Amino acid sequence: MSLVSIGLPVWNGERYLADALDAILAQDFDDFEVLVSDNASTDRTQEIAQDYAARDTRITYHRQKRNLGAAANFNYTFHHTSAPLFRWASYDDAMAPEYLSTCVSALQQDSSGAVLAYPGTMRIDENGRSIGPYSAEVRKGGATASERLAQMIGPGDPLQSMIHMCFPVFGLIRRDVLEGTSLIANMPRSDKLLLVELALAGPFVDVEPLLFLRREHESGSVISAEQAATGADRERLLAAWFDPSRGNFFPATLSRLGLGYLRATLRAPQPLGERLRSLKVVAGWAARHARALGGEAKIVIRERLQAMIYKLTGRRANGRTR
Repeated sequence: MSLVSIGLPVWNGERYLADALDAILAQDFDDFEVLVSDNASTDRTQEIAQDYAARDTRITYHRQKRNLGAAANFNYTFHHTSAPLFRWASYDDAMAPEYLSTCVSALQQDSSGAVLAYPGTMRIDENGRSIGPYSAEVRKGGATASERLAQMIGPGDPLQSMIHMCFPVFGLIRRDVLEGTSLIANMPRSDKLLLVELALAGPFVDVEPLLFLRREHESGSVISAEQAATGADRERLLAAWFDPSRGNFFPATLSRLGLGYLRATLRAPQPLGERLRSLKVVAGWAARHARALGGEAKIVIRERLQAMIYKLTGRRANGRTR
């Protein structure tokens, strides 16, 4: 068995997939396996991935029969690999040659019970040129679960929260810990929930070198949705990317995140006092987002009522019939 599994979910990734695979194969650490899960791409993704799999036995290619959505495809790569350390790789990002060896060493030498190791982030453009490091002053650390939770969703500048950009999701994670999480849930910003679940399970190891190369380009999923729509319509577009089976229903992202934070806090093994402190952090988050949560509830209620009217009368709220 390999020490590291790398899951690479992809859909129509012909432009950058070869770069991502080249970066993996250029690692100075070679005890890994790669699973490329193709979400029924319609471009040259299959041809590219199969070529790499034919050249290196550490790479396995699987093509889904239909587009499952990003969430299911991400999770497929986890469920169908087996190494004790796991990393998701995006088809449009890359990593420096020392990425795996540095993160593996950090976890092996750790004595704090760390569940994840992640390096600094260098931003690159669509052509792979460096734009500059991601240098936001991010809140980190915390000896206890409640302290780590507060660093992520507690009061303070949200731009300084580790879950603002969620880069540690692409870190190296202990499989046994990741198995106890929601993985990538079928909703927008589910990476925030995953990082909260991991933080409640244990600390993260912050590796200093800029070894994660995050590509910024116009065809990225979030950028595309933000350019195409705003507000509730943008959330619907993102939700469809995560799970096409949801249709056009409003995903109530913030409400689902809040419930996820609450469930994670109740499930995480913590002494009673620590659990109560963690619950206080979640309650504070809910209080600060009360207005937005109320707005989501109104949208959900309105959509459900419209669906009931259509089911009963065959007439939509705008007067159109079936």
